[in-house]
Amino acid sequence: MAPQTPQRSGRPGPAVTPLDPALEVAAEARVTLILGTSDTGKTSLAARLAGALAARGDRVAVVDADVGQSEIGPPTTVGLGRVTGELARLADAEVLALEFVGDTSPVRYIRETAEATGRLVRRALSAGFERVLVDTGGLVEGPLGLALKRAKIRAVDPDLVLVLQRRDESEPIARALESGGARPRVVRLVPSSAVVRRTAARRREHRERILRDYLARAATIELDTARIPLRDRRGTAVADVEPGRLLGVLGSAGETLGIARVRACKPDEGRLVVETPVAADRIATLIAGRATWGG
Repeated sequence: MAPQTPQRSGRPGPAVTPLDPALEVAAEARVTLILGTSDTGKTSLAARLAGALAARGDRVAVVDADVGQSEIGPPTTVGLGRVTGELARLADAEVLALEFVGDTSPVRYIRETAEATGRLVRRALSAGFERVLVDTGGLVEGPLGLALKRAKIRAVDPDLVLVLQRRDESEPIARALESGGARPRVVRLVPSSAVVRRTAARRREHRERILRDYLARAATIELDTARIPLRDRRGTAVADVEPGRLLGVLGSAGETLGIARVRACKPDEGRLVVETPVAADRIATLIAGRATWGG
């Protein structure tokens, strides 16, 4: 059966299947946010939409706000990428900017994750991108899921929200959005039958593979913490940190350059040994996150 035309009303409208209906509405929106539970094809849809919009001649950016299953930038970060043509996967976008959140689960950093997402969307708009797509994580249900998605939607202020759902798992968010006025437009989509559901173990394996690939380009360097301070997210100095802790690597202007993993901490000597693909002479500050990875 042919997909139905997207509709918006006070009640749940008919669901449609990606990609053509989604492309039709996304082509009219400056900022599109994609939400849905895990394994509904959000990232694949974001990649296909971004590539199709770029192929039409639009300047397209994608903000990857899934800090646990990141494609643009490593896990623990929100990433901004440029899309200039069709994508095989979202990871093929050109990375323009990162924001270090510090964990692979956003539940401890709901406000920080939302604010980082909003900043990158505004950065893309200020840079002249005509279409900005926002890919989100799979936490949509329960009080934490609702709080996270509401915070992201407030921070992003999208024109369009594409809701991928198999049944009605995202209806509390969709209905709340529809009751708020003319913006954002809400369009429900049925996930592709080709989407494969992954277990928590498979998602963890995916995250670890991304980290392994990211750190495969890393060098091991020893840093003087008097010159390059180690702080927590609030700016407080951190004296000691365990091996395996993931750190945000910041440049002189406070911008996130990437992440690092702690190899050894020598607080009595004021030395910290990390592995990171960021050149040592570009590192101004290190931020301790909550996530660790044994490698």
